Amino acid sequence: MNAESTVFRASRPAVVVAPGGEGARAAAWLLAWPMRLAATPMGRRLLVAATLAVVAVVSVGWLYDSADPATAARTFRPAGVAAAGPAGEPAGRQSAAAPVRAKKAGGPAEVAAAWWAARQKVAADKVQSLQQRRISATEIQVLVVAEAGGSRMPSDYVTVRKGPSGWAVP
Repeated sequence: MNAESTVFRASRPAVVVAPGGEGARAAAWLLAWPMRLAATPMGRRLLVAATLAVVAVVSVGWLYDSADPATAARTFRPAGVAAAGPAGEPAGRQSAAAPVRAKKAGGPAEVAAAWWAARQKVAADKVQSLQQRRISATEIQVLVVAEAGGSRMPSDYVTVRKGPSGWAVP
């Protein structure tokens, strides 16, 4: 036997699986299982339940992947950040042409944080306002959290109202 003859012919015979072997029977049973399951009333119910579960998971996943509408971005904003101005520039920044104005005495976020710091008996710099939501034109709820020591971080919504003297906690 020379070197070229092994290219066309294997040196050992290949292992051939008989068509009626154990592996073929197991594969046929596994492939026929869903059809046998669908033939029973309980199996049909299980297949329908599984299909509905897959549809629910896919639809909820799609809802989480899609973007939020623009109105939601305007409704909720972090506390202490003002809404955008008329020209699209943030209201917290002044343009070069705007005159320098004195800062207001305190917005709803600062008032709520100061009140929560006094209530929790912690320093004012240990309290942070996270978000705010408008209840009415003169009433806003501010979510505040305090670092009270250790792993304790009490948080709550504080309602502030705008009166003639400015924002205050009722």
